[in-house]
Amino acid sequence: MALDDVFTVTYPNSQNSVDSTQAERLALIIEDYSGQVEGTVQRRSITTGFIPFKTVRGSATFTNHAVGESTLQKLVPGAALDGTKNDFAKNSVTIDTVLAARNTLPMLDVLQTQDDVLREISTEHGKKIAKMIDNAILIQAAKAAALAESSFSNGTSGKPAGHFGGSTETLADAADLADPAKLYQALLNLFVKMEVKDVDPANDDVVIIVTPAVHAVLAQAEMLVNANYITSMGNTLQGATVLKALGVPILKSNNLPQTNITSHLLSNAGNSNAYNGDFTKLGLLAFSPRAVMAGVTIPVTTDIFWDKVYKMWFVDAHLSFAAGPNRAEFAGRIMKP
Repeated sequence: MALDDVFTVTYPNSQNSVDSTQAERLALIIEDYSGQVEGTVQRRSITTGFIPFKTVRGSATFTNHAVGESTLQKLVPGAALDGTKNDFAKNSVTIDTVLAARNTLPMLDVLQTQDDVLREISTEHGKKIAKMIDNAILIQAAKAAALAESSFSNGTSGKPAGHFGGSTETLADAADLADPAKLYQALLNLFVKMEVKDVDPANDDVVIIVTPAVHAVLAQAEMLVNANYITSMGNTLQGATVLKALGVPILKSNNLPQTNITSHLLSNAGNSNAYNGDFTKLGLLAFSPRAVMAGVTIPVTTDIFWDKVYKMWFVDAHLSFAAGPNRAEFAGRIMKP
């Protein structure tokens, strides 16, 4: 007589007593793994709650439309008003790549390890995904800031009316990044250039992204104040401090592009290597959510499955998203000479 003829076996990690397969017996563990990855992404990414991601279904391409400014005219007694027209344009981004992280766990090693392997792997998957999201968004913000014309111009200078390119302030010397007074003046100059294009940095949710080294320069010069900064969309920027007098939050990130990127994972011939570029002279970025358009087809998705052939556990996390420049006038950069 088998033991299970007498005893009912309970699998504590099954959900609602459904435990006929190995995966069902580990349902709650899988649920915990999924939550751990997503939680890590939220904690680690500085752009996830800042940039709105459009859900893209039924197509690989998502599009934003732009309307040019209207024309005012003077009413002359006895004369009819002229009919005027507004410019229209569109800008598109294509999602064409799935990014994935996979770990394989041998059966014997999983049973013998003393560590919570699943939790450690989920944390690492979340960190890598968060880093990729931030890196891609910051690359596109930098490209928006570098545009001489609106990203909606479609090759026609000055169109659509009322839309502009990004703003650039170039330092006199690379060492100025370590000089708080000169760096602060450069930021003031950059914001003036943005304000000329009808961008209000304090009220248009502009945020400054710097490297940890530049953040330390401003912090040591007591130019930063702590603040619980909430955007106009109601999102709280985690870890934000505010630059004195300007009222603009400043965040530090290791994901600010600082090298010559030639083979980004999201770049391919179809998108003209949209994520490649030489960013070696980029000092810092200032941009609002309107500067970047982002979309996601597959959100962060996780899976754990057992393969009978390999006798191994497979631990997966994957997603598919893309980003591109949107309203370039809402992006600015400070460059080293």
